[in-house]
Formats: sequence, C-alpha cells, structure tokens
Amino acid sequence: MATSWITGVCIQQNRLEWTVLHRVKESWEISNQGNAALSPAEGGGWIPAAAIKPYLKHFKGKVSVALPTGRVLLRVALLPSVDPAELRGMAELQTDKFSPFPVETVASGAEVLESAGTSSLVAMAVVRREDVEAVGQSFQGAGAPPDVVDVEALGWWWGLKHGEQIPSHGSQVLLRMASPGVDMVAVRDGAPLMFRSLPGRPAEEGEGDEARAGWMDECVEEVADSLTALETEWGGTGAPTLHVFHEAGMPVHCAEKLQQALGLGTLFTHPMEALPTASEGVARRLAGPVRPLAMDLAPEAWRAADAERRTRRKLLRTATVFLAAWLLGIGIFWTLLNLQRGRMARLQAQVEEMEAPAREIRRLRAKVLEFAQYADRTYSALECLRMVSGALPGGMDLTSFVYRKGSSLTLRGETDSPDKVYGFNQAMEKLELFPDVKSEGMTTVNRPQGTRYSFGVTIRLPGNGEDEP
Repeated sequence: MATSWITGVCIQQNRLEWTVLHRVKESWEISNQGNAALSPAEGGGWIPAAAIKPYLKHFKGKVSVALPTGRVLLRVALLPSVDPAELRGMAELQTDKFSPFPVETVASGAEVLESAGTSSLVAMAVVRREDVEAVGQSFQGAGAPPDVVDVEALGWWWGLKHGEQIPSHGSQVLLRMASPGVDMVAVRDGAPLMFRSLPGRPAEEGEGDEARAGWMDECVEEVADSLTALETEWGGTGAPTLHVFHEAGMPVHCAEKLQQALGLGTLFTHPMEALPTASEGVARRLAGPVRPLAMDLAPEAWRAADAERRTRRKLLRTATVFLAAWLLGIGIFWTLLNLQRGRMARLQAQVEEMEAPAREIRRLRAKVLEFAQYADRTYSALECLRMVSGALPGGMDLTSFVYRKGSSLTLRGETDSPDKVYGFNQAMEKLELFPDVKSEGMTTVNRPQGTRYSFGVTIRLPGNGEDEP
C-alpha cells in the first residue's frame, strides 16, 4: 500500500530541521515544517538523542534522515552503463578505491544523477558505519526508526535543481552558508560534478576577528583544492562563477572576500529563503518516483528489520480485519437468531391464544356433525335394511345384519346358487347409497335340505364429516 505521509529530516550536532509531506490526490503538499536548536549530545556522541525525542511527534509516515555532508565522503563519476545492477557493482569498486576506511567499517550507497546514451553520472557516498548506527539508535530509541539514510547535500541539490537556480551552461561554484556548516557543489552545464563540505562559519560576526579570518582562509584553501581536483578529473573550462546562498543577517562582504581570494570573475548572492529547505528536498526525493539506483546508506539489517516490521503490521492488520469480520458475523448471526426467536415466541403466543377458540370450534363442529348424523335418516339402520332387502333376490336369506352407525354394515347369509351371490353383490355396488361394497367370498355348507352357499358382504358407511357419494 502506498504511503500518504513522508518526513525528511536533516540533523546536525546542534540543529534539527524537518519537513512533513502529505499526499493529496496526485501531489505532495507540505503538512508541517520546522527547525530547532539542539543541546550538545551526552557521552561524546555527535547526535543528541535525548534532545531530538520531543520533536519526533511531528514525524509521520516514512522517515528519511539525511546525514550532514561533512560526515560523508561524496564523489561523482561518469560510469559507462545505464543498467542499475552494473552501476551498483561499478560504484562499489569505485568506493573501495577512494574510501580511506576499512570496508567492514563503512556503509556505502550510490545514486544516478543523470543518464545520457550509454553512460550515467553517478554520485557515490561512503560513511562510517558507526555514524549510521548512531542515527539508527537515536531514532529507534525515540520510537521513529528511519526508513532511509540520505545525504543533506543531495537534499540541497534537489532544491537547487527544482528551484531553477542552476544555469544550464558554464561552470558554477554554489555555496550554501547555513548554520552550522557550509556546503559546496561544483556544477558544469547543469550537472553536479563535486559535493563537498567546508568548515563551518564562526558564530562571532566581528569584522577583523581572527577566528573569521582563519575560517575564510580555510574556505579559500578548500575551494581552491576542490577546483584543482575538478580541473584534473573533468578538464578545465575557465573560471567558474560563484553563487552564495546565505541566511538572513550574513554580511555580504564575506562572499565578496571569498570571490576575491579565489579569483573568481562573477559573484551572485541569493537569500536562503529563495530555495526549498534541505529537509524538504530530502522528503521530496523519497516521495518521488521509485528509482532503480537511489542513495540509501541504511544497512541491510535495517531493511530486513523494516520488512519484518511491515510483515508483522500486515499480519496484525489482517488478523484485526478477520477478527472484526468474525465478530461482525457473530453479531449479525445472534441478532438474526434473537429476532427469529422473538418472532417464534410471538407466533407461539398467537397460536396459544387461538388454540382455545379452535378447540371449542372443533368440539362444536363435532357436536353439530353428531347431531346432523343422528338427525339424518339416509344411513339409518332401517333405511339400510330397506335397500338391502330390495336388492336381495329370491332364494337368498340373510342370517346376520350388523349395523355400525357411521362405520360399516356387515351382512351374512345363505343361498342355493352362487350366481345369486354375484348378482346381489353387483346390485349392491350399483346402489348410490353405499360408497364401498366389499365381498368376503363364499363357502359351501351342507344342509339337510341340500347344499347351500354361505356368503358375507361388508359395506362401508360415510363417517363424521365425510361427503356422501
């Protein structure tokens, strides 16, 4: 999931600067920006961990911490490739050459500044691992572990580039005089060829002060050495112009003295407010499109720990969503169950309320049917006997007439011919009075008068409430 907050932080021994960006639709807007003076670090370290903790409440989202340029060795080289994997390997070889520290004690990074044709202008950085670890421990102990470790000079370069303060042709020396240090960028035809940190400007402003004179001499020497190295490596193109970006209140004659001492032809001074802050540049570098090769001095262990934290957060978020969905499902189930139980209880109450009248109606209906049955003479014993007698042929005698009101009529008799029994059964079936006539067969009986045939017939009579045929 894409982040919607990014914080860029520039940290010095005695100064903290931050910019918080918030994503609004397709653009990043500044949500919070500030700076603070820090008290010296305890225990001899260069990062005052206790002093920065109160300001971490301002930080949101992914955090990119920029190391001071003076603590990083930066070199720019033109490498013959544009493939990120190849450039990474070439940059590692180059950093091994110019780094004065043992490999196991440093952290390194690289970034493509420009690409043209089959070559790339790459910025390579080396920093002592203990400085990176100090940053990580300070921010992790305060509850805001950094996601990226950047370099402050690259954040300032972002502001120069996007603030349209860089001429597209010629050579320039750009100086950023901000408390407590001075950063330098040597630019040729709009491309940065050297990043360097110069000695910090003394706090006292008295003209003719020995400390200021000493600082000026050191700056002149450092810039002169840098220009000589630049001409040796990249070739000479004439005297560059000098651009000085200064804080409010800095005397302009300081820049003029630098120009005269260096023998530079043209001087331009610019207020620092004309550019975005370095922390904004650091934040917007992280907010920009993902680059195959971007500066990040954070150790691999940090990335592994960060990936583990993201995995844990993702699992926790998934478990929370699952638990919430499960609780919601259980809640809906119990709600529907209780509604169903309530409806069932109401229906049962209605049934119980209607049961007594229904029983009374059934009882009255049974009484009515009973009275109607007794009052109806259609299926009385005499009527049934009359109908049976009318269908009884000559020579056939009834020996038994069992009448069960509303149930059945059972006949038993004898005859001298089986045909008469068949005829009698057919005659009974043709009568519309009886719904069902069932023959129970015949048996032969020897009598003194001769052979006789005994028969039986069962007739079903309509019961209570049964429709008549």
